[in-house]
Amino acid sequence: PSTLKRTRKATRLRSLATRPVRAERPLIHVDPATRKADGPHKKKLRTYLGIITRDKVDVTYENWKQVPTAQKDLI
Repeated sequence: PSTLKRTRKATRLRSLATRPVRAERPLIHVDPATRKADGPHKKKLRTYLGIITRDKVDVTYENWKQVPTAQKDLI
């Protein structure tokens, strides 16, 4: 038996990443004043952005305001 500890693998949200080529993209409406998403797909967008952020941003930042603007723009 292996002595390696089993770890959790990264989540990728396959329903968005593996969308068929000709399938229509889900539309997300964002209010420019409040910068909040609206519509039936807003939960998927929030989940997807969380996955990307966890993958791209160091855990050393205590909150989102401390993350450099250049890094936010890349995300």
